[in-house]
Amino acid sequence: MQLTNEEQVQIARIKEKIPRIAALDPECKLFGSEGWKYQWPKPASEAEIASWEKKHSVTLPREYRIFLRYIANGGPAHAYGLESLGGTDIYGDITKESPVPLYMTQQDVDVLNAGRTEDDEEYSFFDGALTILTLGCTYDICLVVTGQYRGRLMLTDGDEDYPFDFIYDKNFLNWYERWLDDFIAGMSMKGFDRSLPGTQIQLREWFLTEKIPDLRRSILFSLCRFPQIEPETFALWEHVCRTENDKELCEEAFIRLRQKKVSCAADIFRLYFAMSDELRDIAIKDLRFACRDSVVNIEDYIHSLLIIMPELDDDTLSSAVFAIRETEYNKYDTFLPLLERITDDRQQTLLWAMSKAPDFNESRGFVELVLPLFASSKMENVRKAILLLIEVKDNRIPPLVDEAATRFPELTILRENYYLRTWGHKP
Repeated sequence: MQLTNEEQVQIARIKEKIPRIAALDPECKLFGSEGWKYQWPKPASEAEIASWEKKHSVTLPREYRIFLRYIANGGPAHAYGLESLGGTDIYGDITKESPVPLYMTQQDVDVLNAGRTEDDEEYSFFDGALTILTLGCTYDICLVVTGQYRGRLMLTDGDEDYPFDFIYDKNFLNWYERWLDDFIAGMSMKGFDRSLPGTQIQLREWFLTEKIPDLRRSILFSLCRFPQIEPETFALWEHVCRTENDKELCEEAFIRLRQKKVSCAADIFRLYFAMSDELRDIAIKDLRFACRDSVVNIEDYIHSLLIIMPELDDDTLSSAVFAIRETEYNKYDTFLPLLERITDDRQQTLLWAMSKAPDFNESRGFVELVLPLFASSKMENVRKAILLLIEVKDNRIPPLVDEAATRFPELTILRENYYLRTWGHKP
Protein backbone atom coordinates (compact mmCIF):
# COMPACT_ATOMS: atom_id res chain seq x y z
CA MET A 1 0.00 0.00 0.00
CA GLN A 2 1.64 3.24 -1.18
CA LEU A 3 1.02 6.15 1.17
CA THR A 4 0.81 9.80 0.16
CA ASN A 5 2.85 12.42 2.02
CA GLU A 6 -0.32 13.70 3.65
CA GLU A 7 -1.21 10.21 4.87
CA GLN A 8 2.27 9.67 6.27
CA VAL A 9 2.06 12.97 8.16
CA GLN A 10 -1.34 12.08 9.63
CA ILE A 11 -0.12 8.66 10.72
CA ALA A 12 2.84 10.30 12.46
CA ARG A 13 0.54 12.78 14.22
CA ILE A 14 -1.74 10.03 15.47
CA LYS A 15 1.17 7.93 16.72
CA GLU A 16 2.53 10.95 18.59
CA LYS A 17 -0.83 11.61 20.28
CA ILE A 18 -1.59 8.02 21.27
CA PRO A 19 0.72 7.83 24.35
CA ARG A 20 -0.44 11.25 25.52
CA ILE A 21 -4.01 10.14 26.22
CA ALA A 22 -2.85 7.22 28.35
CA ALA A 23 -0.86 9.65 30.50
CA LEU A 24 -3.98 11.80 30.97
CA ASP A 25 -6.06 8.94 32.38
CA PRO A 26 -3.77 6.70 34.47
CA GLU A 27 -6.69 5.28 36.49
CA CYS A 28 -8.77 4.43 33.39
CA LYS A 29 -11.74 6.58 34.42
CA LEU A 30 -12.88 7.32 30.86
CA PHE A 31 -15.95 5.30 29.96
CA GLY A 32 -14.87 2.07 28.27
CA SER A 33 -11.17 2.43 29.09
CA GLU A 34 -11.32 -0.18 31.86
CA GLY A 35 -11.77 -2.68 29.03
CA TRP A 36 -8.99 -1.61 26.67
CA LYS A 37 -6.68 0.00 29.28
CA TYR A 38 -4.82 2.10 26.71
CA GLN A 39 -3.24 -0.96 25.13
CA TRP A 40 -2.94 -0.79 21.35
CA PRO A 41 -2.57 -4.10 19.51
CA LYS A 42 -0.01 -4.47 16.77
CA PRO A 43 -1.02 -3.45 13.24
CA ALA A 44 -2.47 -6.09 10.95
CA SER A 45 -0.29 -7.41 8.16
CA GLU A 46 -1.10 -6.74 4.53
CA ALA A 47 -1.73 -10.47 4.10
CA GLU A 48 -4.25 -10.52 6.98
CA ILE A 49 -6.18 -7.56 5.58
CA ALA A 50 -6.16 -8.92 2.03
CA SER A 51 -7.32 -12.34 3.25
CA TRP A 52 -10.25 -10.77 5.10
CA GLU A 53 -11.21 -8.69 2.05
CA LYS A 54 -11.10 -11.74 -0.20
CA LYS A 55 -13.22 -13.75 2.22
CA HIS A 56 -15.93 -11.07 2.30
CA SER A 57 -15.63 -9.91 -1.35
CA VAL A 58 -15.07 -6.24 -0.44
CA THR A 59 -12.24 -3.74 -0.32
CA LEU A 60 -12.04 -1.80 2.92
CA PRO A 61 -12.12 2.01 2.75
CA ARG A 62 -8.59 3.37 2.44
CA GLU A 63 -8.38 5.36 5.68
CA TYR A 64 -9.61 2.45 7.82
CA ARG A 65 -7.22 0.13 6.01
CA ILE A 66 -4.34 2.52 6.74
CA PHE A 67 -5.22 2.50 10.45
CA LEU A 68 -5.25 -1.29 10.59
CA ARG A 69 -2.03 -1.61 8.63
CA TYR A 70 0.11 1.16 10.13
CA ILE A 71 -1.35 2.07 13.53
CA ALA A 72 -3.25 -0.76 15.26
CA ASN A 73 -5.57 -3.67 14.56
CA GLY A 74 -8.32 -2.29 16.81
CA GLY A 75 -7.80 -0.96 20.31
CA PRO A 76 -8.64 2.18 22.33
CA ALA A 77 -11.28 4.49 20.90
CA HIS A 78 -14.65 6.00 21.79
CA ALA A 79 -16.83 3.96 24.19
CA TYR A 80 -15.84 0.29 24.27
CA GLY A 81 -13.08 0.69 21.70
CA LEU A 82 -12.37 -0.66 18.24
CA GLU A 83 -12.72 -4.31 17.46
CA SER A 84 -9.88 -6.04 15.67
CA LEU A 85 -10.62 -6.68 12.00
CA GLY A 86 -11.36 -10.31 12.81
CA GLY A 87 -13.65 -9.25 15.66
CA THR A 88 -15.84 -6.92 13.62
CA ASP A 89 -19.44 -7.89 12.87
CA ILE A 90 -21.35 -8.05 9.60
CA TYR A 91 -25.12 -8.01 10.14
CA GLY A 92 -26.37 -7.27 6.62
CA ASP A 93 -25.03 -8.06 3.17
CA ILE A 94 -21.75 -6.19 3.16
CA THR A 95 -21.46 -6.39 -0.63
CA LYS A 96 -24.73 -4.52 -1.20
CA GLU A 97 -24.96 -0.75 -1.29
CA SER A 98 -25.94 0.83 2.00
CA PRO A 99 -29.61 1.96 1.93
CA VAL A 100 -29.07 4.67 4.58
CA PRO A 101 -29.43 8.28 3.33
CA LEU A 102 -27.16 11.01 4.67
CA TYR A 103 -29.86 12.57 6.86
CA MET A 104 -32.13 9.69 7.72
CA THR A 105 -35.55 10.53 9.16
CA GLN A 106 -38.12 8.47 11.00
CA GLN A 107 -40.15 8.54 7.80
CA ASP A 108 -37.23 6.92 5.96
CA VAL A 109 -37.12 4.19 8.61
CA ASP A 110 -40.85 3.57 8.35
CA VAL A 111 -40.74 3.42 4.53
CA LEU A 112 -37.84 0.94 4.52
CA ASN A 113 -39.52 -1.26 7.12
CA ALA A 114 -42.89 -1.10 5.33
CA GLY A 115 -41.24 -2.29 2.11
CA ARG A 116 -40.00 -5.49 3.68
CA THR A 117 -41.56 -8.86 2.96
CA GLU A 118 -41.51 -12.01 5.07
CA ASP A 119 -38.60 -13.28 2.96
CA ASP A 120 -36.45 -10.20 3.55
CA GLU A 121 -33.39 -10.66 5.70
CA GLU A 122 -33.23 -9.07 9.12
CA TYR A 123 -30.74 -6.22 9.45
CA SER A 124 -31.18 -4.95 5.89
CA PHE A 125 -30.36 -1.45 7.18
CA PHE A 126 -26.86 -2.83 7.76
CA ASP A 127 -26.21 -3.72 4.15
CA GLY A 128 -22.85 -2.37 3.02
CA ALA A 129 -21.75 -1.74 6.62
CA LEU A 130 -19.11 -3.17 8.95
CA THR A 131 -19.67 -2.88 12.71
CA ILE A 132 -16.33 -1.81 14.18
CA LEU A 133 -17.29 -0.48 17.63
CA THR A 134 -20.11 -0.91 20.12
CA LEU A 135 -21.62 1.83 22.27
CA GLY A 136 -23.56 -0.64 24.41
CA CYS A 137 -27.07 -2.13 24.29
CA THR A 138 -28.11 -2.22 20.62
CA TYR A 139 -26.11 0.83 19.55
CA ASP A 140 -22.96 0.61 17.47
CA ILE A 141 -20.70 2.54 15.13
CA CYS A 142 -20.45 1.11 11.65
CA LEU A 143 -18.13 1.82 8.75
CA VAL A 144 -19.83 2.14 5.36
CA VAL A 145 -17.86 0.08 2.83
CA THR A 146 -20.02 0.43 -0.28
CA GLY A 147 -21.96 3.09 -2.13
CA GLN A 148 -22.02 6.87 -2.11
CA TYR A 149 -20.93 7.24 1.53
CA ARG A 150 -18.17 4.65 1.49
CA GLY A 151 -15.61 5.44 4.19
CA ARG A 152 -18.04 7.35 6.44
CA LEU A 153 -19.01 6.21 9.93
CA MET A 154 -22.59 6.01 11.17
CA LEU A 155 -24.38 5.49 14.46
CA THR A 156 -26.70 2.51 14.23
CA ASP A 157 -29.62 1.03 16.14
CA GLY A 158 -29.66 -2.76 16.07
CA ASP A 159 -33.44 -2.83 16.37
CA GLU A 160 -33.76 -0.84 13.12
CA ASP A 161 -36.61 1.15 14.66
CA TYR A 162 -34.97 4.57 14.58
CA PRO A 163 -32.86 6.56 12.12
CA PHE A 164 -29.17 5.83 11.66
CA ASP A 165 -27.01 8.96 11.93
CA PHE A 166 -23.85 9.64 9.99
CA ILE A 167 -20.91 10.88 12.03
CA TYR A 168 -19.67 14.20 10.69
CA ASP A 169 -16.06 13.29 9.87
CA LYS A 170 -15.43 12.40 6.22
CA ASN A 171 -13.28 9.35 6.93
CA PHE A 172 -12.07 7.04 9.67
CA LEU A 173 -8.63 8.61 10.26
CA ASN A 174 -10.08 12.10 10.67
CA TRP A 175 -12.61 10.76 13.16
CA TYR A 176 -9.98 8.88 15.16
CA GLU A 177 -7.59 11.83 15.26
CA ARG A 178 -10.41 14.11 16.41
CA TRP A 179 -11.15 11.68 19.24
CA LEU A 180 -7.53 11.94 20.34
CA ASP A 181 -7.53 15.74 19.99
CA ASP A 182 -10.71 16.16 22.03
CA PHE A 183 -9.41 13.87 24.76
CA ILE A 184 -6.13 15.80 24.99
CA ALA A 185 -7.99 19.14 25.05
CA GLY A 186 -10.03 18.08 28.09
CA MET A 187 -13.34 17.98 26.23
CA SER A 188 -16.24 15.97 27.63
CA MET A 189 -16.14 12.66 25.76
CA LYS A 190 -19.78 11.92 26.51
CA GLY A 191 -21.62 12.21 23.23
CA PHE A 192 -18.44 12.47 21.18
CA ASP A 193 -20.11 10.34 18.51
CA ARG A 194 -22.71 13.03 17.79
CA SER A 195 -20.41 16.03 18.13
CA LEU A 196 -18.88 18.34 15.53
CA PRO A 197 -15.35 19.78 15.28
CA GLY A 198 -14.40 23.40 15.91
CA THR A 199 -13.79 26.01 18.58
CA GLN A 200 -16.71 27.65 20.35
CA ILE A 201 -16.53 30.74 18.16
CA GLN A 202 -16.32 28.59 15.02
CA LEU A 203 -19.32 26.54 16.09
CA ARG A 204 -21.38 29.62 16.94
CA GLU A 205 -20.63 31.20 13.58
CA TRP A 206 -21.43 27.92 11.86
CA PHE A 207 -24.79 27.72 13.62
CA LEU A 208 -25.81 31.15 12.35
CA THR A 209 -25.24 30.17 8.70
CA GLU A 210 -26.19 26.48 8.75
CA LYS A 211 -29.57 25.53 7.25
CA ILE A 212 -29.70 21.77 7.90
CA PRO A 213 -31.70 21.13 11.13
CA ASP A 214 -29.71 18.03 12.13
CA LEU A 215 -26.43 19.91 11.92
CA ARG A 216 -27.80 22.94 13.77
CA ARG A 217 -28.89 20.67 16.62
CA SER A 218 -25.50 18.93 16.67
CA ILE A 219 -23.75 22.30 16.84
CA LEU A 220 -25.77 23.30 19.92
CA PHE A 221 -24.84 20.02 21.57
CA SER A 222 -21.16 20.24 20.59
CA LEU A 223 -20.86 23.58 22.36
CA CYS A 224 -21.53 21.92 25.73
CA ARG A 225 -18.45 19.67 25.57
CA PHE A 226 -15.86 22.34 26.28
CA PRO A 227 -14.28 22.45 29.74
CA GLN A 228 -15.09 26.16 30.01
CA ILE A 229 -18.22 27.54 28.36
CA GLU A 230 -17.88 31.06 26.96
CA PRO A 231 -20.54 33.68 27.81
CA GLU A 232 -21.35 34.01 24.10
CA THR A 233 -22.26 30.33 24.03
CA PHE A 234 -24.70 30.76 26.92
CA ALA A 235 -26.16 33.73 25.06
CA LEU A 236 -26.64 31.68 21.90
CA TRP A 237 -28.46 28.91 23.76
CA GLU A 238 -30.75 31.46 25.39
CA HIS A 239 -31.38 33.20 22.06
CA VAL A 240 -32.38 29.88 20.50
CA CYS A 241 -34.80 29.13 23.34
CA ARG A 242 -36.49 32.50 23.04
CA THR A 243 -36.60 32.95 19.26
CA GLU A 244 -36.47 29.65 17.37
CA ASN A 245 -39.60 27.84 16.17
CA ASP A 246 -37.93 24.44 15.85
CA LYS A 247 -38.94 22.35 18.89
CA GLU A 248 -35.87 20.11 18.75
CA LEU A 249 -33.52 23.07 18.62
CA CYS A 250 -35.27 24.70 21.58
CA GLU A 251 -35.13 21.47 23.55
CA GLU A 252 -31.42 20.99 22.84
CA ALA A 253 -30.59 24.56 23.86
CA PHE A 254 -32.75 24.43 27.00
CA ILE A 255 -31.18 21.17 28.18
CA ARG A 256 -27.72 22.74 27.86
CA LEU A 257 -28.78 25.81 29.86
CA ARG A 258 -30.39 23.62 32.50
CA GLN A 259 -27.38 21.31 32.82
CA LYS A 260 -25.04 24.28 33.21
CA LYS A 261 -27.49 25.86 35.70
CA VAL A 262 -27.55 29.16 33.85
CA SER A 263 -29.75 31.72 35.62
CA CYS A 264 -32.08 32.23 32.64
CA ALA A 265 -33.03 28.53 32.57
CA ALA A 266 -35.70 28.95 35.27
CA ASP A 267 -37.35 31.82 33.39
CA ILE A 268 -37.36 29.88 30.12
CA PHE A 269 -38.84 26.87 31.90
CA ARG A 270 -41.70 28.99 33.26
CA LEU A 271 -42.24 30.48 29.82
CA TYR A 272 -42.43 27.07 28.16
CA PHE A 273 -44.63 25.53 30.85
CA ALA A 274 -47.20 28.31 30.44
CA MET A 275 -47.62 27.62 26.74
CA SER A 276 -50.01 25.14 25.17
CA ASP A 277 -47.88 23.74 22.37
CA GLU A 278 -44.77 21.61 21.90
CA LEU A 279 -42.72 23.96 24.05
CA ARG A 280 -44.85 23.01 27.04
CA ASP A 281 -44.02 19.39 26.31
CA ILE A 282 -40.33 20.26 26.54
CA ALA A 283 -40.83 21.73 30.01
CA ILE A 284 -42.89 18.78 31.25
CA LYS A 285 -40.46 16.18 29.88
CA ASP A 286 -37.60 17.99 31.59
CA LEU A 287 -39.37 18.86 34.85
CA ARG A 288 -37.82 16.27 37.14
CA PHE A 289 -34.35 16.88 35.70
CA ALA A 290 -34.75 20.64 36.09
CA CYS A 291 -35.65 19.99 39.70
CA ARG A 292 -32.61 17.76 40.26
CA ASP A 293 -30.40 20.49 38.81
CA SER A 294 -32.04 23.01 41.16
CA VAL A 295 -33.38 25.06 38.27
CA VAL A 296 -37.00 24.86 39.45
CA ASN A 297 -38.99 23.63 42.43
CA ILE A 298 -41.14 20.78 41.21
CA GLU A 299 -43.76 21.38 43.90
CA ASP A 300 -44.60 24.72 42.26
CA TYR A 301 -45.92 22.94 39.16
CA ILE A 302 -47.76 19.90 40.50
CA HIS A 303 -51.26 21.39 40.71
CA SER A 304 -51.06 22.86 37.20
CA LEU A 305 -49.66 19.56 35.95
CA LEU A 306 -52.58 17.55 37.32
CA ILE A 307 -55.01 19.87 35.52
CA ILE A 308 -53.39 19.62 32.09
CA MET A 309 -52.44 15.92 32.15
CA PRO A 310 -55.48 14.77 30.13
CA GLU A 311 -54.28 17.01 27.27
CA LEU A 312 -50.85 15.37 27.07
CA ASP A 313 -49.68 12.72 24.62
CA ASP A 314 -48.47 9.37 25.94
CA ASP A 315 -44.78 10.26 26.17
CA THR A 316 -45.36 13.61 27.84
CA LEU A 317 -47.90 12.08 30.23
CA SER A 318 -45.30 9.49 31.25
CA SER A 319 -42.84 12.29 31.97
CA ALA A 320 -45.46 14.05 34.08
CA VAL A 321 -46.11 10.87 36.05
CA PHE A 322 -42.41 10.34 36.71
CA ALA A 323 -42.14 13.92 37.92
CA ILE A 324 -45.07 13.49 40.32
CA ARG A 325 -43.58 10.27 41.66
CA GLU A 326 -40.62 12.27 42.99
CA THR A 327 -42.88 14.38 45.20
CA GLU A 328 -45.13 13.96 48.21
CA TYR A 329 -48.02 13.69 45.74
CA ASN A 330 -46.91 10.19 44.77
CA LYS A 331 -50.10 8.62 46.12
CA TYR A 332 -52.73 6.22 44.84
CA ASP A 333 -55.44 8.85 45.18
CA THR A 334 -53.46 11.39 43.16
CA PHE A 335 -53.76 9.28 40.03
CA LEU A 336 -57.14 7.62 40.63
CA PRO A 337 -59.34 10.65 39.67
CA LEU A 338 -57.40 11.05 36.42
CA LEU A 339 -58.80 7.71 35.19
CA GLU A 340 -62.16 9.42 34.72
CA ARG A 341 -60.60 12.10 32.49
CA ILE A 342 -58.16 9.90 30.61
CA THR A 343 -60.05 7.01 29.04
CA ASP A 344 -57.74 5.72 26.28
CA ASP A 345 -54.55 3.62 26.35
CA ARG A 346 -52.83 6.30 28.42
CA GLN A 347 -54.71 4.86 31.40
CA GLN A 348 -52.06 2.16 31.57
CA THR A 349 -49.45 4.72 32.60
CA LEU A 350 -51.71 5.88 35.41
CA LEU A 351 -52.44 2.33 36.54
CA TRP A 352 -48.73 1.59 36.64
CA ALA A 353 -48.10 4.70 38.76
CA MET A 354 -50.92 3.67 41.13
CA SER A 355 -49.43 0.18 41.50
CA LYS A 356 -46.06 1.70 42.44
CA ALA A 357 -47.41 4.30 44.88
CA PRO A 358 -46.20 3.86 48.49
CA ASP A 359 -49.81 3.61 49.73
CA PHE A 360 -50.86 1.04 47.10
CA ASN A 361 -53.30 -1.57 48.36
CA GLU A 362 -54.80 -4.06 45.93
CA SER A 363 -57.95 -4.30 48.01
CA ARG A 364 -58.94 -0.76 46.97
CA GLY A 365 -60.46 -1.90 43.70
CA PHE A 366 -57.25 -1.90 41.67
CA VAL A 367 -57.90 -5.31 40.11
CA GLU A 368 -61.30 -4.16 38.84
CA LEU A 369 -59.60 -1.22 37.11
CA VAL A 370 -57.13 -3.49 35.29
CA LEU A 371 -59.41 -6.37 34.26
CA PRO A 372 -60.92 -4.57 31.22
CA LEU A 373 -57.47 -4.45 29.61
CA PHE A 374 -57.61 -8.24 29.08
CA ALA A 375 -60.38 -7.69 26.51
CA SER A 376 -58.14 -5.50 24.35
CA SER A 377 -57.31 -6.62 20.82
CA LYS A 378 -53.80 -5.19 21.29
CA MET A 379 -51.22 -7.63 22.60
CA GLU A 380 -49.25 -4.83 24.26
CA ASN A 381 -52.28 -3.77 26.32
CA VAL A 382 -52.83 -7.33 27.52
CA ARG A 383 -49.13 -7.71 28.32
CA LYS A 384 -49.28 -4.61 30.50
CA ALA A 385 -52.38 -5.94 32.27
CA ILE A 386 -50.51 -9.09 33.25
CA LEU A 387 -47.48 -7.10 34.43
CA LEU A 388 -49.71 -4.88 36.55
CA LEU A 389 -51.22 -7.87 38.29
CA ILE A 390 -48.11 -9.95 38.91
CA GLU A 391 -47.95 -10.81 42.65
CA VAL A 392 -51.63 -9.88 43.08
CA LYS A 393 -53.34 -13.06 44.28
CA ASP A 394 -56.84 -12.98 42.87
CA ASN A 395 -58.49 -16.13 41.50
CA ARG A 396 -60.10 -14.18 38.66
CA ILE A 397 -56.75 -13.46 37.07
CA PRO A 398 -55.22 -16.89 36.14
CA PRO A 399 -57.95 -17.82 33.60
CA LEU A 400 -57.52 -14.44 31.95
CA VAL A 401 -53.75 -14.90 31.76
CA ASP A 402 -54.21 -18.39 30.28
CA GLU A 403 -56.61 -17.09 27.66
CA ALA A 404 -54.28 -14.21 26.84
CA ALA A 405 -51.37 -16.58 26.18
CA THR A 406 -53.62 -18.61 23.89
CA ARG A 407 -54.59 -15.50 21.90
CA PHE A 408 -51.05 -14.12 21.91
CA PRO A 409 -48.40 -16.89 21.97
CA GLU A 410 -45.79 -14.17 22.48
CA LEU A 411 -47.08 -13.96 26.07
CA THR A 412 -46.29 -17.60 26.92
CA ILE A 413 -43.10 -16.82 28.83
CA LEU A 414 -44.79 -13.93 30.65
CA ARG A 415 -47.59 -16.35 31.65
CA GLU A 416 -45.01 -18.69 33.20
CA ASN A 417 -43.40 -15.79 35.06
CA TYR A 418 -46.80 -14.65 36.31
CA TYR A 419 -47.54 -18.07 37.84
CA LEU A 420 -44.07 -18.42 39.37
CA ARG A 421 -43.99 -14.95 40.92
CA THR A 422 -47.62 -14.84 42.02
CA TRP A 423 -48.49 -18.41 42.93
CA GLY A 424 -45.06 -19.97 43.40
CA HIS A 425 -45.44 -22.69 40.76
CA LYS A 426 -45.50 -23.17 37.01
CA PRO A 427 -48.86 -23.15 35.19
